[in-house]
Amino acid sequence: MSASLNTYKENIKILESSIPGISNNFRFYLKKALKYSDAVVILNDDIDIPADEVALIEDFIDLSIKKIPIEYILNDSEFYGRHFYVDKRVLIPRDETELLVDVLINYDIQRNSKIIDLGTGSGCIGISIALEMPESKVIGVDKYLDAIDVAKKNKQMHQASNFDLKHSDWLSNVNESDFDVVISNPPYIDPDDLHLKNLVHEPKSALVSSDNGLSDFKKISSQAFKKLKKNGILMFAKRSSRSSSSCI
Repeated sequence: MSASLNTYKENIKILESSIPGISNNFRFYLKKALKYSDAVVILNDDIDIPADEVALIEDFIDLSIKKIPIEYILNDSEFYGRHFYVDKRVLIPRDETELLVDVLINYDIQRNSKIIDLGTGSGCIGISIALEMPESKVIGVDKYLDAIDVAKKNKQMHQASNFDLKHSDWLSNVNESDFDVVISNPPYIDPDDLHLKNLVHEPKSALVSSDNGLSDFKKISSQAFKKLKKNGILMFAKRSSRSSSSCI
């Protein structure tokens, strides 16, 4: 069974009031998943969509109604000018977290530095650093094997040969030391924070930390003291629940 693109555009317009942004996401989905050109997406309403593509569009609408983020629908998120595989096992990379990579690669450190990325998730931070600093050695650490699996996909996709992965709860199972940089974007939201009600599809483990959101910062700081070389750098990305960003 086929259907016209215009029919779906009209249906999407109706949904916009209850799902803000679905129209933009639909256009993006048509281009990214179905490889439609801008001319078709914007100008050509009367084309018939074949049955296999109808099924994909229906899936997109169903998932959008359930408020599934477009990044999870596409299994794709852009970070630091590159595309990374993402699914519900990892946090969706935030644009503001790119500041963490910016600060590090522009810092006055040796290009062959040994760097460890704690709570690597999709691997977007560690892999981006590894690719921007190809002489460096970067280790991505995560306590969740599901996250390690996603990061492996991205390591392979980007052929980041100087990026390795380690299963550990922060630095507790890392035997190496003398790191030039320990870098992390740890959980930062208190379990009682009201903003969590809007974050229903991303893993809470990547977002929630006790002690007013400071517990993991404290754990990492304590452990990093023993793993950094003299004059080494401990760098955090800390976002408030309103998504402002800073490096500390």
